[in-house]
Amino acid sequence: MDRRAFLAAAGASLSGLTGCGSSGSSPSTDEATRTGTKTVTRTATPEPTPTTTPSDTTTPLPTRIPPDQRYRPQLLDVVLVSTWSEPGDLTANRIERVQRGQPAVVAYRYRMRIPQGTVNLKEGIDVLDGDDRIARRSRDIDRYVDSAGLHTWEDAMTFETGNWPAGELTATVAIGELQLHRVSNRVSTTFEVAAP
Repeated sequence: MDRRAFLAAAGASLSGLTGCGSSGSSPSTDEATRTGTKTVTRTATPEPTPTTTPSDTTTPLPTRIPPDQRYRPQLLDVVLVSTWSEPGDLTANRIERVQRGQPAVVAYRYRMRIPQGTVNLKEGIDVLDGDDRIARRSRDIDRYVDSAGLHTWEDAMTFETGNWPAGELTATVAIGELQLHRVSNRVSTTFEVAAP
C-alpha cells in the first residue's frame, strides 16, 4: 500500500468514527484505492461564543481550615449564670451581676472535631480585676463520642466570691486538648460584683 492510499483509508476511517463525514455517499476505501481518487472532507468549525461573567458578582473563595487547626477546640460562648445544671442553662440563666459572697457560676460552650473515641481536655478559667488575677480554676475532663464529627459541649465552674473586690470583673475561658496539645481561642465575659 502506498502512502496516498494509506492516508485516504485513514481519513475515511476517522471521518466515519467521528461522524464528521460529508453529505452524500463517499467512495469506499477499496474504490478509492483502485481509482486513485482522493476524498477531501471539509467541515466548517463554528465560531466560539464568548461568555461573559458580570463583574459585579464575585464569588468569594471558600475558607479552608488549616489541617493543624481541624482538631482545635473552639469556644463559642462564655457567660455568668445564676445556676447551671445541664446544657441550655447557659442561655436560660444568663445574668450580668452577682452579689459578693454568693457563688459566681461561669458557663461556657465549646465544640471540637473528634475522629471517634475519647479526647482528653483541660478546661480553664481565669477571673481578672483589670490586670490582676483574683481566681484561677482548671480541671481535666475526658469526653467520649460514638462517632466522628463536630461535637458541642456546655459546662460551668463555680467560684466563691467572698474575698472578691466589688466592681467589674472579667472571666476568661480556654480549652486545651491534651493529646495533640492544641488550645482554643480565649473568650471572655465581663460581669459586675456588687457589694453587700
